[in-house]
Amino acid sequence: MTGLLNRDAVQAELERRLDTFPHSPLAVLYIDLDRFKVVNDVLGHAAGDRLLASAARRIRHAVGDQAQIARFGGDEFLVVCSLDSDPTRGERLADAILDIFGDSFRVDGEEFSITASIGISQAPLDGRTAQQLIQSADVAMYDSKRRGRNSWQAFTPELAEQQLHRLQLETHLRRAVHNDEFHLVYQPQVDLNDGRVIAVEALIRWRNRSLGEMRPDRFIDHAETTGDIVGIGGWVLHEACRQLRQWRNDGLKIERVAVNVSYRQFLGDDLASNVAAALAEYDLTGTALELEFTERVLIEDAPDTVRTFARLRELGVSLSIDDFGEGYSALNYLRRLPIHGLKLSQLFVQGVPDNQSDVAVCQAVTGIARSLGLGLVAEGVETERQRAFLRELGVAIGQGFLFAPGLLPDDLRDYCRAQRPN
Repeated sequence: MTGLLNRDAVQAELERRLDTFPHSPLAVLYIDLDRFKVVNDVLGHAAGDRLLASAARRIRHAVGDQAQIARFGGDEFLVVCSLDSDPTRGERLADAILDIFGDSFRVDGEEFSITASIGISQAPLDGRTAQQLIQSADVAMYDSKRRGRNSWQAFTPELAEQQLHRLQLETHLRRAVHNDEFHLVYQPQVDLNDGRVIAVEALIRWRNRSLGEMRPDRFIDHAETTGDIVGIGGWVLHEACRQLRQWRNDGLKIERVAVNVSYRQFLGDDLASNVAAALAEYDLTGTALELEFTERVLIEDAPDTVRTFARLRELGVSLSIDDFGEGYSALNYLRRLPIHGLKLSQLFVQGVPDNQSDVAVCQAVTGIARSLGLGLVAEGVETERQRAFLRELGVAIGQGFLFAPGLLPDDLRDYCRAQRPN
């Protein structure tokens, strides 16, 4: 499609050069297109392919005959150049690539501003094998994205240390399910009028012997990047169903348990079959389970995702969008997909009733839910003033520290039994 080397070819060529000229300095540029996914979402994959071909031509024009270019995969490109006669060639080529991406792209009559984030590694300083050099350049590229995109970043010892920590984290994470290091806590979702517990949300916690207590925001992103989230998510699903069955056997009346689901579970695993198996194992109906997912699942819009939604709905499982309003908020997808509810993000709840912008967002999301016939749960309710505002707005269910944090199973049982309508 692009006329460039592919992943295997550039890796083989890089290994050959390192083996033949082990002491000859060279640079690897790892290029990732910023906001490329917007084109795929708006115009479709065919238009995305045309944009990739156009981007490849621009990179070839910027680089000229000074380097080899490859499409490494998706919207990622690799540039390999010798530094024998010019130690700064890698940085100069990166500047030239960023400069040539300054002009907008036109695809199917639409104009898009697509920039690039670039990471640079050098041999032999940042690696002596193709894999090491590419990985180092990749790490530097992600640091460039973190710093604001449309820039380049060279690999540094500090990034190397961060990479080591990340690899250690991922190694421990990969073994965590097998080592029985995860546990769940459960946060009540209550009727905002009388305080009655309607449901609970399962929240994962990780305690590792070497790393100690790890907050979810420290490891969930890593698990999604590596794909380990699929196995972790499967464990959470089964454990939450097992615990709900245990509570019900103990006479606790909890309507359902809500479980967070990663977009990777929708795309990379037979989610509906796993859900059906977990429900059957613990003799639960689909109405006992709610799956919460972020808006990223919506914009994937793959046929497999749509089929998974339909199969889950057939099981009777409730489907909700978590942290609604923080991400893409693609209303078109709300109309087309079989979604049951929205979760109003604590990002907006925390500002009410004093912050007018947050008030406006809460009113808008409530209106969307009401007009589409969707359920609505408010997250992060911490004060009686917030509770009163939400009740007046017509929000029926909320969760947050005003009621309880995430509780261990026995503590949740005690909390439910101690609650009396008020």
